[in-house]
Amino acid sequence: MLRQLYVQMILGVVAGTILGYVWPNAGVALGPLGIAFIKTMRMMVPPILFCTIVDGIVLHGGALRTGSTIVRALIVFLAITILALLSGTVVAGLMQPGAGLNLHSVAMNQDMHRQLAGPPINGPGEFLLRMIPDTFFSAFTAGDVLPVLFIAGLVGFGLVRIGASGEPIVRGLRALTQLQFTIFGFLVRLAPVGAFGAIAYTVGAYGIGFIGSLGMLIATLAIACLMLASCLLMAVRLATGMPIWKLIRHFRDELLIVVGTSSSEVVLPRLITKLERLGASPAVVGLTVPLGYTLNLAGTAVYLTVATLFLAEALAIPLPPDRLALYLLVMLVTSKTAAGVTGSGFSALLLTLSLLPDIPVGATAMLIAVDRVLSAIRATTSGLANISATLLLARWDGATIGEVRPKPMPPTKG
Repeated sequence: MLRQLYVQMILGVVAGTILGYVWPNAGVALGPLGIAFIKTMRMMVPPILFCTIVDGIVLHGGALRTGSTIVRALIVFLAITILALLSGTVVAGLMQPGAGLNLHSVAMNQDMHRQLAGPPINGPGEFLLRMIPDTFFSAFTAGDVLPVLFIAGLVGFGLVRIGASGEPIVRGLRALTQLQFTIFGFLVRLAPVGAFGAIAYTVGAYGIGFIGSLGMLIATLAIACLMLASCLLMAVRLATGMPIWKLIRHFRDELLIVVGTSSSEVVLPRLITKLERLGASPAVVGLTVPLGYTLNLAGTAVYLTVATLFLAEALAIPLPPDRLALYLLVMLVTSKTAAGVTGSGFSALLLTLSLLPDIPVGATAMLIAVDRVLSAIRATTSGLANISATLLLARWDGATIGEVRPKPMPPTKG
């Protein structure tokens, strides 16, 4: 039982909570454990994104079918994002999490603010320019997924164009992908340690009581995300016939890792493998999952609506229906600026409020104390959204989903 990864994750989260509560200073000192784990996993994500996208384009055999899959993926992603924004708006409107809350009484940690906000984004134009790297290889070292997607698309379509001449490169990329997945298998065993350090830091730095003062915001986001997840899982159930409990059980380890690390990015290789075992073709998975990490962050979309309405209510700033509709349109774009890593949703919120300055951007500093908890909810929802989108697209492509295939056996010598 203790050898199961999800059991180890639960133990890590519980132990971190207890340690942070009983010995706060020790909990704060353990913060680097969580950061180190996420950095270790992130260092391998750019090459895996590159290899899986390129292989997905090549497997489709040409630009026409690849373009068709991308268009279908964009349609599904857009529908999920709209549903996410509506879920957050409806639940936040009913629960009114910011009513009567004095945010000015909450202290601000400047270092955490800079860490969560990340590099500033000065409007949509800069977001588009971020897609183009300074050099071909800098796309893999800058820590941003957008240039990797851009380069992968160019290389993939280039390999399709040169045909048989590119076969050695394709075989090399597939071998490199297998190697990276194997390394990820080694590193993911450290997830309970990373979760232990991250939770211990959060409880030790802010305390259970302080986190509880913003509990209404956490509850609102959780309920809105649960509503969205229920709709998505039901859609998968209707489209594929796969029972919801079976789907959740199949991905339970990955979902618990996301909860513990507040990052959906760290389980990308495992999601790809498990989606293929459910019957989704490598061609569909290889395109949909990496694209979803930038274009299908449903948890971030829910968070943007809930956090914006929370701040507006707490600061007594009215948002009439026409202004709220404008916010939702902007969030359709700004929700795509976040990557599947811890704190990127907060950065997307900063961008949203910078473009529409009804709510002071500085007010977002009051959310930092509970952003670790909010990030876990966001990341889990985004992970479920990517799983659901991939299975829906695979079914749209004609695949039979539901029967779990056995793990591939390693090659034997002789």
